[in-house]
Amino acid sequence: MTDRDGHQHLPAPLDDADWQEALPAGWQDHPGEDVRVVGPANPWLATRIALIDAELRRAPVDPGGVNGPPPASKPRTVVLTECSADEAEAWIESQRARLPGDIALLSTPEGSERVTRRLHRLCGRRPEDWRHGVFMEISGLGVLIRGSAGIGKSEVALELITRGHRLVADDAPCFQARGEEVTGSCPRRLFGLLEVRGIGILDIRELFGSNALKARKYLRLIVDLYPADGGRTIGPDERLFGDRGSEAVAGLSIPVWRLPVAPGRNLAVLLEAIVRQRNLERQRGGGPVSERVAGLLGDPGEERQ
Repeated sequence: MTDRDGHQHLPAPLDDADWQEALPAGWQDHPGEDVRVVGPANPWLATRIALIDAELRRAPVDPGGVNGPPPASKPRTVVLTECSADEAEAWIESQRARLPGDIALLSTPEGSERVTRRLHRLCGRRPEDWRHGVFMEISGLGVLIRGSAGIGKSEVALELITRGHRLVADDAPCFQARGEEVTGSCPRRLFGLLEVRGIGILDIRELFGSNALKARKYLRLIVDLYPADGGRTIGPDERLFGDRGSEAVAGLSIPVWRLPVAPGRNLAVLLEAIVRQRNLERQRGGGPVSERVAGLLGDPGEERQ
């Protein structure tokens, strides 16, 4: 463990006692109304312990606003996740002039999800999981749309809203396991708001009415948007079945569908098609949704109809 200029690095693996010793006194106290104990750094949400992962460190994060606006209750802490001691020191040095003096700085190679679960357990709160992205109800299915900054998440969300689908949460949806399902919702302060580059923050209720919003929804699918020219290789299975995988959210496995983004592609239509495909697969127990598709994927020697 290092301790330089008020920064402590917590190498893995460490036990709960090590974390308790590193965190400032009072971090487990009830944070107050509409204040998170722990979550991703977000200038719009009051957060006592703000997590900055590798992606956020590459973004233009304002260190002075990582714990959000008042009433963020003290002690304020920043934890750099997925981070070596040297990487942490380099980031801190690059941001030193903008770092408030009353913020405790920690770093760890552990991921944000694991840190979040640990800290919620230590303070006796219901486990929560946070993901960057836009959470929507599309054709009845709860879908989290993710991707790097500027990829077009908010723009496709806005188009989907105009097509009759509903917004649950932008930027910082919160997920909790309830039995065998994962429920997603929006922090009260941000409910009904959508930030769109070049336009600003939109009040969806004022623009489109209450029917354009959904308070909470089961998370059933994650769609990751990525640049088509980013060098990702698409194999034969991905061409036939889609580029798919899974990811643990709040401790439960959620299907992931990766979608390349390129000029001229209508992402709203593609997302609607993915959701229709997923809904049919769920209705039919996970098998092919079309007999014709099943025939194409069958034995090459079989007679085609």
